[in-house]
Amino acid sequence: MRRAGYRFLRTMRAMLPVTRDPATSTNLFRARLLRWTRANLVPRSKVWVQVEHGLAEGLWMRLHLPEETFLWRGDHEPDVQALLAKFLKPGRIAYDIGSYVGFFALGVARVVGHEGRVFAFEPDPENAARIREHIAKNSLPAQVEVVEAAVWRATEETKVPYRRGRQARSQGGVDADGLKPVLASGEHILVPSISLDEFIARGNPAPQLLKIDVEGGETAVLAGAERLLSVHKPLIICEVHHAEAARWIGEWLPTRGYYMNWMIPAEQFPRRLLAQAPSSAF
Repeated sequence: MRRAGYRFLRTMRAMLPVTRDPATSTNLFRARLLRWTRANLVPRSKVWVQVEHGLAEGLWMRLHLPEETFLWRGDHEPDVQALLAKFLKPGRIAYDIGSYVGFFALGVARVVGHEGRVFAFEPDPENAARIREHIAKNSLPAQVEVVEAAVWRATEETKVPYRRGRQARSQGGVDADGLKPVLASGEHILVPSISLDEFIARGNPAPQLLKIDVEGGETAVLAGAERLLSVHKPLIICEVHHAEAARWIGEWLPTRGYYMNWMIPAEQFPRRLLAQAPSSAF
């Protein structure tokens, strides 16, 4: 019954008309019907689906439905998708820091092509396993490498405490040195950590683009990338989750030669940062 519901929902998405105005009676009916189908017919389990729109359109992901339907639809953080599509080109190297289950990493891999590389940094072992599963399903092992570690201000000899998200595993983050993930309320686990400067010092290629979404630990990520930012000047797309982080970044990044463009919603946080140096490759 549930798998039949998934097939029905997928078919219905393709058949129902969409107009330019989301407030029309047709679209309101469509939205209500889709919500009812997701709630009552779609399997509450991990199901292989093809992303319907956006940067990862057509790629396969095994998603928890209905909770991860936003990934299936492909409308996850459309502003970030637009920035990635605008700035990335074939052959580029990108770091996806806080990759969750790899939605952005998969889409970016297709943009940068066989000559490019994507490094997906994800400390939660369950999430990292799912990224590897998605990489294999989409035949992208040469383009996407999973780094199962928390990106931090330093590479610690011992593991660092990480708090998982309870309602959504995407909300997890490092809980150390006074920094806490803003929404996570799940269990604590210990995970490896690495700084970006150390990662590059080990022989890995430096990126032209950093996409950062670490639920409150963004200042620690940047602090551990001082040499990378000073020498290589990658473009930065960063989600900033609280005022203290915004103040720190606003003072710290300009001294490294970066100009900042803030995208601030009505509720103030989280907000998006696009930071670029005049000497960058973009």
